[in-house]
Amino acid sequence: MRYHREFEIAYVGLKNGVHTYNYEIGKPFFELIGAEAEDLEAVNVQATVTLDKHPDFLALKFDINGSVDVACDRCGEIFTLPLWDEFDLIVKLRDHTMEDEDETEDDGDIVFLSKNETVIDLSEWIYEFILLSIPMQRIHPDDAEGNTTCNKDNLALLDKMSQQQAEEDEEAAKEQQKNNIWKGLDAFKNNNNQN
Repeated sequence: MRYHREFEIAYVGLKNGVHTYNYEIGKPFFELIGAEAEDLEAVNVQATVTLDKHPDFLALKFDINGSVDVACDRCGEIFTLPLWDEFDLIVKLRDHTMEDEDETEDDGDIVFLSKNETVIDLSEWIYEFILLSIPMQRIHPDDAEGNTTCNKDNLALLDKMSQQQAEEDEEAAKEQQKNNIWKGLDAFKNNNNQN
């Protein structure tokens, strides 16, 4: 991935304590960092990053809030999916020595960074956390009465196509059973046993 300077924080010059950064994320963000997002029609996300600086580590909190336009997995129609999620990340600052080599493996919520680094780039984490905020199954939400808000015409068409496919499958199974080449062997076997 490529990165952009606006997502870099020069943490070396910051005082210990809490610092807040706000980012407006749109579809161009994905193109800017070289990430794929073909399934997202539109993106309108606010990412608020709270950085709590300590002498040997940085505590980061990512608040993802906004919406993305995606295709419904049930009816195929584009709808606006609201997003809201929070993620915590600890960045430990380490002197890079050979003894620390085994300890400096990144471990999910903990990332290690050499004290020789002067900036931290947030763009990859913002990208990952936006994707993690999007549910695996993207379906129109139900209305207040619990009814689906999916496109009824599309659902009716899908139901009709499903019924046609079931009928075709049943007809094909009957045809296969009728044209079974081994069917005649059973009669031959029965004749052979009677002799």
